[in-house]
Amino acid sequence: MFSIQDYTETVSVCLDKHSEDVIGELKQIFQLPFLPEVKKIAFRMFKEPMAFELTIMYYALDADGNERYYDEMGDKYAGGSEEVAEDIAYFQLPDDAFDKFEAFRELQDDAVEKVDEQVMIAWFSDCFKRAGGNAFPLEVNVGFHNDVKAYSIKRGTWAEDRD
Repeated sequence: MFSIQDYTETVSVCLDKHSEDVIGELKQIFQLPFLPEVKKIAFRMFKEPMAFELTIMYYALDADGNERYYDEMGDKYAGGSEEVAEDIAYFQLPDDAFDKFEAFRELQDDAVEKVDEQVMIAWFSDCFKRAGGNAFPLEVNVGFHNDVKAYSIKRGTWAEDRD
């Protein structure tokens, strides 16, 4: 039988296995010379719930939330969007337990989604800080693809995602 607590702990353990790789990628991003028009970086998480995989992208945005592309000024600057990490396994499940887990998820869908949001955003925020992100000069938020809100890592607040 599955429980929300077991699911939460398993997701945390699975994500922790990928922390060092994500921290390394973030450190590289922090060194990029972004276009002068880039004022914020939006990290977006793309979940593949059937495969229990997570992909993270970043988008370089101007003050109005428009994506700015490096090709506007040649190869001197970074911009646009890039993949930070892909196919991060955030949950592991033996094949023989899949049907039982699906039944659990069907009954607890809202709770599972809430756990995913809380654990994944907290994990990414921790990776960001451990990579030295507090010294990164641009505004930064993280959220899920097609969600209506995003988390400002430096401010520690949620806001409507207009970017």
